[in-house]
Amino acid sequence: MFVVFDEFPADDLLRPDGSIDAERFPHFAELASISTWFPNAHTVYDSTFGAVPAILDGRMPHAHMATDVRSHKPSIFHMMDRLGYEVFKVESASAVCPPMICPGARTRRPGVLKRLSGNGRPPRFHRWVGAIRRRPEPAFYFQHSLMPHEPWLYLPSGHQMRRAGVEPIWQINRPTGFDDPALSVHNHLRHLLQVGYTDHLLGQLLERLRRTGLLERALVVVTADHGYSFRVGVDSRRLLSQDNVEEIAPVPLFVKAPGQMDARVDDALAANLDIVATTADLLGTTVGYPQDGRSAFSEEVERRTGIAVETRDYAHVVRIGLPELQRRRAMWRRRWARLFGTGAESNLLYGDPWTRAYRVGPNRELLDRRLSALRVAPAGAGSDRATAIDASLFRNVSKRNQIVPTRVTGPLEGVPVGEHRDLALAVNGRIRAVGRSFDFVKQRFEYYSFVVPEAALRPGPNRMELFELRRGGTLVRIATL
Repeated sequence: MFVVFDEFPADDLLRPDGSIDAERFPHFAELASISTWFPNAHTVYDSTFGAVPAILDGRMPHAHMATDVRSHKPSIFHMMDRLGYEVFKVESASAVCPPMICPGARTRRPGVLKRLSGNGRPPRFHRWVGAIRRRPEPAFYFQHSLMPHEPWLYLPSGHQMRRAGVEPIWQINRPTGFDDPALSVHNHLRHLLQVGYTDHLLGQLLERLRRTGLLERALVVVTADHGYSFRVGVDSRRLLSQDNVEEIAPVPLFVKAPGQMDARVDDALAANLDIVATTADLLGTTVGYPQDGRSAFSEEVERRTGIAVETRDYAHVVRIGLPELQRRRAMWRRRWARLFGTGAESNLLYGDPWTRAYRVGPNRELLDRRLSALRVAPAGAGSDRATAIDASLFRNVSKRNQIVPTRVTGPLEGVPVGEHRDLALAVNGRIRAVGRSFDFVKQRFEYYSFVVPEAALRPGPNRMELFELRRGGTLVRIATL
């Protein structure tokens, strides 16, 4: 079983001390308890179209390589076919498996944007998991899941926070908004919630392996193509540089050997490029063709003291030693824990591992307070006005529905160019989110966006009220959404 997740920084899963946040990500913690976890694992390239084929053939990416079988044969698919394995694969952004091994397979990579914007990501994963069963011949199951890649739709519970499709405020996570610190934190929260959903998917895989009796005997590899950065004031969140290597390069890597059911931690600087060689090592065979990876359990990998990753244009190599890499990563983990808390902290304070993560934005002292205990004034003439996208979803909430509308967003009219508003959102008479409005490079339109906890919504209709916070602590009602 071989899963490659997408756009997944390794430190998403970790507490400030570098341990896995088992309260928020119980299934990754479960996987770590029966596998070898490589906390210092890293990618060899910062783009899916170079990283995933490199993972599949164990060769370093080069300029002008296609993301399909033309540039990547032989590959792990050839190795597994040579060993007599039947292949069941989902290549979401590549076409490396040749039709002679994977009948009906594409020979050119699929378009990715359509696969990201629709509802197809979970069903593709579910169908692949459903194909796992005891078979008379050995089987190789490969899944490249486009999770937790944006768009960020999903909640840790498995529900969607909004309808699938194009992001309703399409620039919200684009370079024109990367200079807004509050907006970056809001987007980071949405990303983390989808990482929680990715953990949910991993749990379904582990449960399927238990039910089929394959968990102990299987070789299971879980990794990702590359990481992601939430720095403020940057031109890209995905382009590797010397400044962000500690965010883009580290990726999750868990390797459960056949028969292994105990936890091991290996601090070696393994790369996702090493997975083909690692698979061959654990199966007691050889790769059978020239490649650049080495078994993650080899002395050569153990001797590595730093990482070297080529930039997207292949013009430079970014290098960093392990001590500096660890120092930088720890710095970011401390910062993110201050913003979003940890699962243990959230459980202790609120009885839920995720509630603390929602408590971001200015004026957090308003959170959970009832409107009846606050100074509330009606909007006067000429005040700002707001509408909500998909407001009808708030009027018929049910946990039985796929969509539980915790995302509340829309345009804010009447705000002068260059100004922003401190806002608060009340759900059923209680403040559930705070934030600041935003625009994109002082353009014409102002927007707001909130994510509220699922527990804030009740079955049936919900009353949503948007307020501006004025000096002196008065809330001015802008709209009932």
